[in-house]
Amino acid sequence: MSPSAAWTLYERLLFDEELREAFAANRASVLDQHGLAEVDRARFCAMSLAGLQADAEGRRRYLMAALCRPYPLSAAAIGADNPRALSRFLSGPALFLPLAERSARFGDHLSGLLDALEDHIPEVAGRLIRAVLSVERALVDNAAALREAAGRGEAPGPPSPPSSAQLKRGRVRLPPYLLVAELPAPTELVRAALGGVGPEDVFPKLEAGQVSRDRLITVARAEEQPVTLMCRGVVSGQSHERAGAGGLSPLVDVKHLRVELAGRQGPLIQSLQDEPTLKELPPAREALMRRLIEAGVVELTR
Repeated sequence: MSPSAAWTLYERLLFDEELREAFAANRASVLDQHGLAEVDRARFCAMSLAGLQADAEGRRRYLMAALCRPYPLSAAAIGADNPRALSRFLSGPALFLPLAERSARFGDHLSGLLDALEDHIPEVAGRLIRAVLSVERALVDNAAALREAAGRGEAPGPPSPPSSAQLKRGRVRLPPYLLVAELPAPTELVRAALGGVGPEDVFPKLEAGQVSRDRLITVARAEEQPVTLMCRGVVSGQSHERAGAGGLSPLVDVKHLRVELAGRQGPLIQSLQDEPTLKELPPAREALMRRLIEAGVVELTR
């Protein structure tokens, strides 16, 4: 099979369900549209439909599990009654983009699906899902920025515990690669409402019909329990894997340190712009800052 038109058609058959169905119904019509050489046309005519379907399904499940991993809550909420809508992403050209851009484009795909979904769910549920998607998309972008920085040798690693001198004289400040967002409900409440989905199992659970949106709508309709989410991105490890032509491709592991504070804590976060010392803070706020320092989402100057 030549690597041009024939391979392009095979890729499309693997990832475009509608084209695959058309191929199963009328091979000649599909092949006529792709200008294949006779030898390639003969191979497609002899192709096992069952084998093609098995290959396509295996690849689809693997790729969708990877694409949904950074978007566990929003993918679950948006794809709860239609996981195939999530899979339509595979039929577009964005599938073949570099990892960071592909993941960002999948976030755009989820946003487009949510636009359509909002006509069929309560407005408060749409706002909750949109807020969750915005946070997960921001984490994807933050991870991509960290990997780029790691390539330049500039990305921060996990924070070290502060010294006694820092605790006495250091100033509290917001570190780089910190995201702060307010959500109308705690993330664990959202996760529980979606059946306890996580990054590793969100798409398998969607495919198995184990995710319902009903409890999430109940959460959205209840009295708001706003939280402030603080997520600090760090590089937790770097390695290399063998690439083509004997080269090495860098692998950068990114981790987000997370703390969720009850209520809308915008004024608290804003107050840290002044970089106070711990002793300059009221006792209750000092205790909270120590907790945030221990969690690694804020830091002390040296």
